[in-house]
Amino acid sequence: MDEQDYDYYEARAKDVKMEDITSDEDNADILAMLRDNDPDVTYITIAETVEDGGDFVVREGDDLGWLGYFVGRSKQLRGLSIDNFPDNLNIDAFLRGLGQNRSIENLYISTDIGEDFKSLGPFLRNNNSLGDLTFSHFDMGLQCARNIALLLGQQSSLKCLCCEETNLDDEMFVEIASALRKQPQIEELNFYSNNIGRNGCVALGNALDGMRNPNLATVHLEYNDIDDEGLHALVAGLINCHNLTSLCLSGNELVTAAGLRSLSTLFQSDHCRLERLDLQKTNMDNDGVAVLKAGLASLPTLKKLDLSDNRIADQGLQALVRGLGSCNLLEDLYLSTNNMLTQSVVGMRSLGTLLQRTNIHSLFLCDDTVNDEGLQCLVDGMANYCRLKILVLSYNNNSITAVGLRSLSSLFRSERCSLCTLLLDDMHLDDDGATALANGLIGNKSLKTLEFSRSGITERGWTAFSKLLCDTSSVNNTYLSNHTIEKIGGYGVHAMPSDIVEYLTFNKLQKRAAVMCKILDSHPDIDIEPLFQWKLKCLPLVVRWLEKAKPYLGYTYMCEAEESFQCRELSMVYKFVRGMPLLTVDGYHGKKMKDVQPKTKKRKFDLTYHE
Repeated sequence: MDEQDYDYYEARAKDVKMEDITSDEDNADILAMLRDNDPDVTYITIAETVEDGGDFVVREGDDLGWLGYFVGRSKQLRGLSIDNFPDNLNIDAFLRGLGQNRSIENLYISTDIGEDFKSLGPFLRNNNSLGDLTFSHFDMGLQCARNIALLLGQQSSLKCLCCEETNLDDEMFVEIASALRKQPQIEELNFYSNNIGRNGCVALGNALDGMRNPNLATVHLEYNDIDDEGLHALVAGLINCHNLTSLCLSGNELVTAAGLRSLSTLFQSDHCRLERLDLQKTNMDNDGVAVLKAGLASLPTLKKLDLSDNRIADQGLQALVRGLGSCNLLEDLYLSTNNMLTQSVVGMRSLGTLLQRTNIHSLFLCDDTVNDEGLQCLVDGMANYCRLKILVLSYNNNSITAVGLRSLSSLFRSERCSLCTLLLDDMHLDDDGATALANGLIGNKSLKTLEFSRSGITERGWTAFSKLLCDTSSVNNTYLSNHTIEKIGGYGVHAMPSDIVEYLTFNKLQKRAAVMCKILDSHPDIDIEPLFQWKLKCLPLVVRWLEKAKPYLGYTYMCEAEESFQCRELSMVYKFVRGMPLLTVDGYHGKKMKDVQPKTKKRKFDLTYHE
């Protein structure tokens, strides 16, 4: 197809028929909406197949020049994703049309468009709305990296640059890093899962160090073969980034204690305000934690710390706790897959004490990280008071048994317990474990989610949960049952008894409504004899309670007809009359006598009831 300039499309835009320039009706509709500036079209994906999530699927018969033209003149489009282009298509025509656009804020490219990258120049140069530029999941190549570096020199509004899994090596990354020196306005850099290595870190460190007042706040350099020297060079540049709040270096297993010592100097620098630190899977051991401790102690702004999948043992955990003692803003702590912690006793107890002193809300100890003894020590340390809301113990199938779960009782029964979520996935929970949890949760008013999967619970375990949720032995015990938990079980848990499903549904209501539903559902013939000790004073209260319960008659399983409910009301009133006939009759006649007595001071009736 012959290449046409912008004026060609502009002159024919009013008369062109969409079906003549597209391969199907769906693509024609997209072009028509772009042409009409339809406010509903704010993001479109261009792909080779519908299965790829394409809004505009490029096939034979689609004129990319017209697609570029309508994208270029759109004022409503905020995001554009180019997932794939079939071979032998005129991509340049599309990109030249795109160059006219001024509204797109997010551009996502996950296909190699080769030399046509140069055609993005006008778009990057003229669009001051662009804030997020992403290249993802294709082998970029050296020439492509150079083209991107060249394009960055033409952009000044960019806030986020992302190159995820593009197989960038150090030579390619040096090209891009050098161009970043002139981009101090950038707030986020994401180079997840590439191979920038030591030389790439040196280049990035130099670029950041040479920026004037950089706005950089977030850096993702996970899985990039970074070693100690590379981290040292990177830190030299990061110290210049006074707005840095998030640093993710997971998966760089070449880093040792020497590299972590350099990182610690960053944390101790005067302007460091880091809030999120991700060092998952960095081969960190006790020595690494020891050198990091001083830096962590200088980070009162830290809110999230991920040290999962490392080699931290008891001694390292103790050092970590000492380092985090002043991190009063810390909310999320990830220590999963540190298998050597299964032997931790002193460290777990100190961790429990840390939970009392800080604002940690979420603690992750998954994947054979803690055993029964360690869990007991953890609970001993935090049972008196802690703000912990989420505790994740999933995948500790070989180390936590019913004995460890029983130790949670002291936490559950603490009046100051704040725990809302307990995750025990893939732990093959059996009847003993279920009973330990159910008995421990008696009286607890905070837990809403108890999640576990692949359980071996039989009738005995489910009966314990049923009694926890609704003890039907008396109305009072039903009232004192658990009305807080909304979820029990999870993926792989089959054949949960229907009564538990019903009680959990009731618990999603407000507490008063849940209590009403359970009492009405479990006690069709309520025994009111215990109320007789207060004579007729309770009768109006019972009637009022029944009136408040009426709106829940048709709720879920409790499908009681209104006529049947009226019979309940009459039955309860009748029980009062039958149980206290003299009071009832005397009260009735007393009222009559009061109504008819003459208005005189000479004669009075003594209406006082004498037993």
